[in-house]
Amino acid sequence: MKKIFFLTVIFACSVIVAFGQGEIKVIGEKDEMQTLFGYESKITGYGALETKFTQLNGKESVLVGGHGGVIFNSYFYFGVGAYGLVTTQNIGLSATDEPLDMQMGYTGLMMAMNIMPKKVIHFSIPVFIGAGNIAIEKDDALLENSPFLLFEPSLQLEINVVRFMKVGFGGGYRLVQGTSLNSGIEDADLSAWTGNFSVVFGKFK
Repeated sequence: MKKIFFLTVIFACSVIVAFGQGEIKVIGEKDEMQTLFGYESKITGYGALETKFTQLNGKESVLVGGHGGVIFNSYFYFGVGAYGLVTTQNIGLSATDEPLDMQMGYTGLMMAMNIMPKKVIHFSIPVFIGAGNIAIEKDDALLENSPFLLFEPSLQLEINVVRFMKVGFGGGYRLVQGTSLNSGIEDADLSAWTGNFSVVFGKFK
C-alpha cells in the first residue's frame, strides 16, 4: 500500500508539472524558455553621451554626462547614468550680495521605451529617476550643500546613423524635490525644461 501511495503521489506531481508548463515535450522539439519579453529575447548593451541645455536659478546652464546599460529586444532600455553642471553659476545672497558659486550633479536610473526603433527616424521616451547634490561655494570653499531627488521624463527623436550608432534630439522636464539651503535656492529654482543632444553607441538589432 505504501508503494502504491508513493507512486500515486509521484504521478500526480508529474501531471501537475506537465500542465503547469502548458505543453508536453515532444522528442526533437526545440526547448525554449518562456520569458517576459518572448521566447527569443535579445539582450544587448549600449552607452550614451549626452549634453543637456536648461536653466538653473534663472540662468542658462549646461549639464554633461551619460548613461549606459542593456537593451531588451530593441524596444526597452534599462541603465544607470550621471550628469554634472559644467557652466559657472554665480549667485548672490540677498542680504550681502556676495558672489557665490553653485555646483550641481546627480545620478540615477535610466529607463526608456523605443517606438519603431528599426526605422531610420524614430522616437524614444526616456525617464530618469535619481538623486543628486547641490553645493554653494565661495572661493572654492564649501559653504553649504543639500541632497535632492530628481524625476526627469523626456521625449526624444532618434536617427540611426549606422548599425552601431545613433544620435538623438529631444526635450523634457526636470523636477527637483528635497533641497534645503540657506542661500535662498529652492526646488523651483532647480526645476526647469531641458533640451538635449545625445550620441548613442551599442549593438542595435
